[in-house]
Amino acid sequence: MLKFALRLIIFGVVMGGCAGQQADYTKKDIVKIADFELSPDQEKIVFSAITPTGNLDIWVVDIDGKNLRKLTFQDRSPTNHIAKFFKKLHWANYFEIDMHSPRWTDKGRIAFCQELTKYEMWGPRTVSKRFKTIKPDGTDKKPQADIDKIIKKEQSSHINKFQSQGRSEKHRLKILLKNDNLWILKDGEVTPKRLIL
Repeated sequence: MLKFALRLIIFGVVMGGCAGQQADYTKKDIVKIADFELSPDQEKIVFSAITPTGNLDIWVVDIDGKNLRKLTFQDRSPTNHIAKFFKKLHWANYFEIDMHSPRWTDKGRIAFCQELTKYEMWGPRTVSKRFKTIKPDGTDKKPQADIDKIIKKEQSSHINKFQSQGRSEKHRLKILLKNDNLWILKDGEVTPKRLIL
């Protein structure tokens, strides 16, 4: 019974990570942006980014680059800190938890995938995928339900394997994912500006 309780506690820590309180996160906490999606009202951009710990977490920012907010906190998870240590030593047999593939729902929530991967000597394998939703202010994280309908829209187009883009007609600008960062290019301008400073 004690062994079962201990395993249950460890599983809870692995899957839950540490408490998701908003801290003073800045651009320095973003190593590389992996993907993004513009909100239906074209006022916010949600994206997943690699953290200094090495995992992917979900972020949201206003289209003008203000109000950067981290929504998930797996970079605080003991599992991902152990994974960082094992990667540094080129060891195998560890787990990593990533939050990725953010999408907007018709209720204004953000849906994303929580993926648990095991790295073994013969390569990585996905152990589990859980789909969750969260409000853009970082509250009310819960499992994705049938009523959470993902807004079907044109995906950001890929210019080449190093760059993808989206467009805001409302603000008359392009959003570019280039060189691991988000950039904006206003109509009539030729030089894009970094979105998150």
